[in-house]
Amino acid sequence: MHTKSRLIPILGAVALALVAACGTSSTGGGTTSGGGGLAGCTGSVTVASDLPTSGGDAAIGGGTENGVRAAVLKAQQEKLLGGCTINYIPKNDASVAKGEHDPALGAQNMIALTTNPAVVGVVGPFNSSVAIAEMPIANRAGMLLLSPANTNPGLTIAGSRPDVDTNSLRPTGKVTYYRIIWNDIAQGADDAQISYKELNARKAYIIDDQEAYGKGLADFFEKYFKQDGGTVLKHVALPGTTKDFKAQLTEAKGLGADLLFFGGVAANGSGIIYCQMKDVGLTAKYMSGDGTVDPQFFKDCAGTNGDGAYATSAPDATKTSAGAGFTPLYDASFADSSRVVYSPYGYDAMRIVLNAVKAVLVDNGGKVPTDSASFRSKVIAKVAATKYDGFVGHIEFDQNGDTTNHAFGLYSSKGGQWTQSEVVQAPPV
Repeated sequence: MHTKSRLIPILGAVALALVAACGTSSTGGGTTSGGGGLAGCTGSVTVASDLPTSGGDAAIGGGTENGVRAAVLKAQQEKLLGGCTINYIPKNDASVAKGEHDPALGAQNMIALTTNPAVVGVVGPFNSSVAIAEMPIANRAGMLLLSPANTNPGLTIAGSRPDVDTNSLRPTGKVTYYRIIWNDIAQGADDAQISYKELNARKAYIIDDQEAYGKGLADFFEKYFKQDGGTVLKHVALPGTTKDFKAQLTEAKGLGADLLFFGGVAANGSGIIYCQMKDVGLTAKYMSGDGTVDPQFFKDCAGTNGDGAYATSAPDATKTSAGAGFTPLYDASFADSSRVVYSPYGYDAMRIVLNAVKAVLVDNGGKVPTDSASFRSKVIAKVAATKYDGFVGHIEFDQNGDTTNHAFGLYSSKGGQWTQSEVVQAPPV
């Protein structure tokens, strides 16, 4: 799988532009613009999101939530559901106690949403550790979860992660969870390939933040870096609350590391690690995953000290012909400084949910179903059959709930911003 990956220069990233006009779909009810025969629809439909929008995740989670809000606003403006209105409930899974995403709070949020019979679908969560807490609750309730950002393969692929029991996340045996970004098997392999072949790294020191996402990504990076011919000097797991990494970084320097790989999110130290590398004189290249492509990185490592890091993340949709219209749409309602890589992913995730809702209403003669369990089940079926052309490209789902759009972007840090330099198109796992 790994050796078949190919690197595509960003200006030629045609694979991400397999779309015609953004916002069209063949999911059940035809085109997504206008009411589509729903002018006589009455009442309201409730959708929700669960994302980390405060603390250390405020920028990345908040920017993603704004993408979700933009989709709701657009659907309301064009009367996507005809005469029916859209009620949107935003949930924040970042707790005050942790100062970042919190699986326990995510579970509480999911209980509140699933026990509200009006809610028919949820966009989220953002973090894989939160997904592990939320998925069984949503699955038992027959509630759709559509994540714009989760990458741990164990959420969908049984046996892919020893620390994630995929079957326990689907207690009913049915797939009710979907995601529109590819997983860390491919991301870890791509990170390894870039590190070895493009950054010319040969000796890596790995740190992970002990979370489902960070540990999983670091494990896959280690596996594929070794397969590429690299040497892993040491792999250290530290709690996400760690603020001082100097002992580990000094050790990495002493061992002769020419690459520092961090598996984790910015709220758990991406920027801190990069700045502290310079403090101890560790001149190794820095590579990380999508959890690092976050404005929080520059809050923790400001100025020129933050320049020169590398990380992979979801491809920058705004750099493709498919996503060219997203920036003006987003900026019309929100400050452009709040836009993040995952903003268009939040938008497309919610649009897919709303398209599915529309299709169910059309099938029901333009009326809101009175049975909430049946309504939720039908929405999931429509999402499973999605053929959607959106800002992030063409989206369909496989039998596990994974997207068939297999790509990651390579980003570098400079001037307080993450800029994509190329797209890594990975084959199916």
